[in-house]
Amino acid sequence: MNPLLLVFVICPIIVIVTSIVGFMLIRRWFVMPLLTFIVFTVLTFTVFNESFFIWAIVYAILSVIVGLMMKSANK
Repeated sequence: MNPLLLVFVICPIIVIVTSIVGFMLIRRWFVMPLLTFIVFTVLTFTVFNESFFIWAIVYAILSVIVGLMMKSANK
């Protein structure tokens, strides 16, 4: 699989979908970004190399943005 496709398309889509579903199930905006950061940090050291840690931070920030958008849309 092409790593650029994975980093720029597949992982962000997975993060967005899981953040939306997680917010709808748990109703807390901060749980999914925390879980996203933990999962991608584990993947950084088990599957990818250490340079992927930057993407773990980016995906956590993306998850925070989606969670806050869901929170504001839910009011």
